[in-house]
Amino acid sequence: MNDRMTVEELKEKIWEFLKEHKEGSLATCLNNVPRSSPVQYVVGDNLRLYIVSAGGEKFKAIHQNPNVCLLVNTNYINYRQIKGVQIFGKATTSIDNQELFDEAKRYHPDPYQLEHEQRELKIIKIEPEEIVYLDSLGDGDRTKQILNLRENRLILKEDERLIYR
Repeated sequence: MNDRMTVEELKEKIWEFLKEHKEGSLATCLNNVPRSSPVQYVVGDNLRLYIVSAGGEKFKAIHQNPNVCLLVNTNYINYRQIKGVQIFGKATTSIDNQELFDEAKRYHPDPYQLEHEQRELKIIKIEPEEIVYLDSLGDGDRTKQILNLRENRLILKEDERLIYR
């Protein structure tokens, strides 16, 4: 059910959906080669996301190009029966900013684990700029509600039309 919402209602729906889930796929790009990595995240204030990771190529990619996309969705039944969010934003890492550990600890379900394993772990923080919300479960309505956080506005995308609110 893709009910039309206000900006604040959509923010709340997105927050609830992200809190219900904890896993997603993080897309990065290094040297013009895209990569998608499975990750676990926690949600912070203003829909900021924190990913705890042991490392990998995604950190090199973020250092070179901070533009990322995180996909979080329900099981894919078919293109008419899915619910999810695509979060486009800028990422920073604890490699460049150790204070991200303290930020992430505020939202992590086990902050003591983060403290204890801080030497082995790294943090990615995503500052969302645009979030695409889709809920086609039930009625199959594939209208995408796009939350532009830079301008605090909502865009409805029905098929090929854009309708501004």
